[in-house]
Amino acid sequence: MGQPDKNAPVDKRAISLKLTVLTRQMRMSFDQSVASIGVTRSQWTLIAVIARRPAATQREVAEILEMSEASTGRLIDRLCADGLLERRPKEDDRRAYCVHLTEAAGAILEKISAVASEHEKIAFAGFSDDDLKKLDGYLSLIAANLAGSR
Repeated sequence: MGQPDKNAPVDKRAISLKLTVLTRQMRMSFDQSVASIGVTRSQWTLIAVIARRPAATQREVAEILEMSEASTGRLIDRLCADGLLERRPKEDDRRAYCVHLTEAAGAILEKISAVASEHEKIAFAGFSDDDLKKLDGYLSLIAANLAGSR
């Protein structure tokens, strides 16, 4: 097989499909790996959001996760009952509560982070730091383009 024709049109649909398939593969592989920790995708995702945004309100978490507030509330309730999260009154708004990780969630987060590091090592094998910076820039541009089209 020879070199690709540099004058041939770029197959944007094939690239879009590849991104979709890669996203699905990464998500499924990660989900299988963290299943042994005892958390579902929605649970580890919410824990990760709170780790990055401590004291976020239920509404803020719902927006970040692109979920309804009711679904987010049920998930938070479940994780509170499991001892992984806790609600605390918001200092400047008595009607709102902020969500915080407990020590138990911190331990799970460490395990999830270790799994994530291993997955990143596998997924990005063969990439230089410069390659990853470019990839990050390209993906950010795609995200901005899609956000602008709404």
